[in-house]
Parts: sequence; C-alpha cells; structure tokens
Amino acid sequence: MFLDETRTLIMEALATYQPSRTDDGSERSIFNVGSTKRVANDNERQPEPLSATCSRRKGTSKLNCSEDVFEHLRVQRTIKSLPTHLAKWLVYRYGENPSSSLIPSLVNVVIDELPLDNCRKPTKEKVQTMLIERLTRREFVDCLQRNLFEAIGVKKQTYFECYAKHNDNITDQFHALDELALLSFFVAHNTHI
Repeated sequence: MFLDETRTLIMEALATYQPSRTDDGSERSIFNVGSTKRVANDNERQPEPLSATCSRRKGTSKLNCSEDVFEHLRVQRTIKSLPTHLAKWLVYRYGENPSSSLIPSLVNVVIDELPLDNCRKPTKEKVQTMLIERLTRREFVDCLQRNLFEAIGVKKQTYFECYAKHNDNITDQFHALDELALLSFFVAHNTHI
C-alpha cells in the first residue's frame, strides 16, 4: 500500500504543470477577456484598467504554483540523492516526458541482472534489442509480444520457443528494480524530514 502512495507522490512531483483549461479547451487567462463589461453604479469607483507592466490590478493576488510545490521539490531532491541508476529509473518510469537519453544506462542496469551467462552472443543481442524495445515503448508491466518478435526479427513460433522466457525475465527485473527504487526513495524521503 505504501508503494502505491509513493508511486503517486513521485508521479505528482514529476508531472509538468499544465494551466487549467476552460470548457472550450482554451487556456484561462489571468483575467476574463470574454466577460461582459459590468456597469458601475454612480457612487462606485471605476475599475482601473490593466497596465502593460502589470498582470493584475492592485490588491489582488494569484496563486503562482501548486499548493504542494514544496513537497514536490522535496521529492525531487530526494530522487536526486538516490544512487544514479535508481534515480534514473524513477524519472524514466514515473516522469511524464522522460528523456530518451536515459535508455542506454537503464539498458546496462537491467541487462547486467538478466540470467544470460549461458546464452550465445546472437541470443544476447536479441534479448538486448527486446529490452531496448520495451524501454523505448515504456512497456514495464505488460507488453505487446507481437512487437517484440517483429523487433528482433524472428518468427512467432521461434519467439515463443526461445525468447518468451527472456521477456518474462525482463518483466521480473523491471519489477525488482521498481521495488528497490521505491523502497530506497521511501526510506530516504522519510528519514530526511
């Protein structure tokens, strides 16, 4: 249960801010351009027009960031304090728009943990291609196996006879790396209070 809460916290902290949108899909502005002008009473002061240098009238304020911004910054600092392979995994796995430059280092981390010692070199290369394909598509839990046997260039029957077990090992390694990264984050985040 705490892993799910940790996942949610990390996803929220790594999410990029999107301005709120109106019903028609357009972004809301600081002031409502499309509103009808209100007629002031005789004893009421006319509202000051917005100047070119100010974005709002005097005496008003606007929330510039999320209410949870300090917690999100703390989460990001905690991620940066983790070992690099765990930090890269969390950013790539839970970030909205992760950089594809993280893929080579993640491939190295995962491929080193796979049981490929008794495999031939062509098999190792095809397993590495499968791993790259899954990371590129961000298929961490389930994957479209048809894409995998097309990516490594083997027939469907050959894939299920020889490479399906390697795909299962990749999935298991993703789970193990994810659990290790989340536990490390949880410990680091809750001890730095």
